[in-house]
Amino acid sequence: MRDHPQVHDQEYTLHDEQCLITRTDARGRIIYANPAFLEVSGYTQADLIGKGHDTMRHPDMPLAAYDDLWRTIQRGKSWTGVIKNRRKHGGHYWSLASITPVVERGVTVCYACVRVKPTRAQIETAENAYRRLRSGITGGLRLSAGRILPGGLLARLRDWPAASIRTRMLAWAGLSSALFLAAGGFALHGMAAHLDGEQLALAAAVLAGGASLIFASGWAYARTLSGLLATATDFTRQIAAGNLGTPLAPGNPDDETGALRFSLEATRRNLVGLARDVHGGIADAPGTERGLQPAGAEDLRHAIEVFRLARTQPLPARQTS
Repeated sequence: MRDHPQVHDQEYTLHDEQCLITRTDARGRIIYANPAFLEVSGYTQADLIGKGHDTMRHPDMPLAAYDDLWRTIQRGKSWTGVIKNRRKHGGHYWSLASITPVVERGVTVCYACVRVKPTRAQIETAENAYRRLRSGITGGLRLSAGRILPGGLLARLRDWPAASIRTRMLAWAGLSSALFLAAGGFALHGMAAHLDGEQLALAAAVLAGGASLIFASGWAYARTLSGLLATATDFTRQIAAGNLGTPLAPGNPDDETGALRFSLEATRRNLVGLARDVHGGIADAPGTERGLQPAGAEDLRHAIEVFRLARTQPLPARQTS
């Protein structure tokens, strides 16, 4: 598996509807690859099961990207970024990959990777960033959970639209507080001649308290909203990774956040029911009692086994040297 085929520049472009799925155990060994992944990569199940992803690594991918990936998922976080992989018989393909630790009963049992087609703009951005990382001339550019973060103040300002919702809400809260403080200070300066020392101190205290209240309210709202979005994102990534055994705690049923939690949990339960129905349908299919299998049933059985709802034994942790 380590005798890499020659890499050439022929690119295989994913179709819009293709979804490539693999699962690895906690040591990074492949335990499942769906038919779409096999078709795109050119490998067979026999080539991949029990092996690592190193054979598919393209030399254009910098080591910093994989360091960031492992650092992120070993902290229990998801990694999402653009990856360039080699194909078995030469050539390469780009994918937007989301790699998620599958957590059951508080233990990471494996990792699931879901790949879809990236946009051409995403490919060009990643290609330029990876070229800089390989050369060592980064100009402060770095990776964080797959995100390409520019270096320098001007570059960060240009990247402002991509900042997190919490960061933007805190910035607006700070700006609102500053504007309130500036307007109140200007008005207080004009009234200073008509106020004695005690009244001036009281007005200044009220002004400072108002500015603090505006910022504190914005901070609390940003914290609540970003926390909910993070919970919903982690939950949906677990679902996308095939872990249907992770329940979502209910929220306040009278507001939008509670409605979102209810809808997500209802989706999970519906998928659990569908998976059990499919599994039962295979078992009850005509001919199974005579040892016959419907077309594709063995592959589907294997997929269900890999994506089963519960595990009795967690997989061992990945060894690091």
